[in-house]
Amino acid sequence: MMNKYIKMTLLFVPLMGLAVFGFNNCARYNQLNDSASTDSASLGNTDSGSLSSQKLGLPYALLSAEQTLTSMMKVTNVTTISNTLLSEYNVRYGSLAAGNDLSMANGPLFLGTTSLAGEVCNNLLTQEKGVMDPAARNFFGSINFASGATSVTDTSFNTSVRGMARSFWGRNETTEELALIQQYKTDFISALDETTRTQAASTSNLMLASCAAILSSVDAISY
Repeated sequence: MMNKYIKMTLLFVPLMGLAVFGFNNCARYNQLNDSASTDSASLGNTDSGSLSSQKLGLPYALLSAEQTLTSMMKVTNVTTISNTLLSEYNVRYGSLAAGNDLSMANGPLFLGTTSLAGEVCNNLLTQEKGVMDPAARNFFGSINFASGATSVTDTSFNTSVRGMARSFWGRNETTEELALIQQYKTDFISALDETTRTQAASTSNLMLASCAAILSSVDAISY
């Protein structure tokens, strides 16, 4: 399943183009809470050869490790840090950004962010599936988790994607982004055998992977 998260994240990176090169300094959150402390010291500490956001003059910021978890929980409306989520965060902490500058964006950061997003989305799915009235769910009200992935129509899938994009990215998905996510849905289902694709677990796995990809994409970990 983690390979599917990584695949989706790598699909989004070229789509976002040079957006990944647009990070600068901003307030950094203390670990596992919402209180902010200014991390201004890190802004001037990059060496002369590093590609810092200050040098580029681009008005974007990379989320630090603490901010990443706080932001992911906020935009998904996940209010409780489960033991598995806390464990995943602690495992991935070292690969996440120690500050906000562009020079901290690298391959391990994106992979760590993807893994963390997967666990946050796992918590989100558990939370939303526990809401008996689909209309009361924030992101997956259009999804029938009692049936297999083949029953997930484009309309219901797109509705869920729209909800996640608005909350995770603060905007609607573009036509190109939606096409990538829809293609992933097609590939995901095609990769399953005929029996598995009709099982309820396949729908949960499809939405988990899609959620993790959207939540760990460039737009979700920068501002």
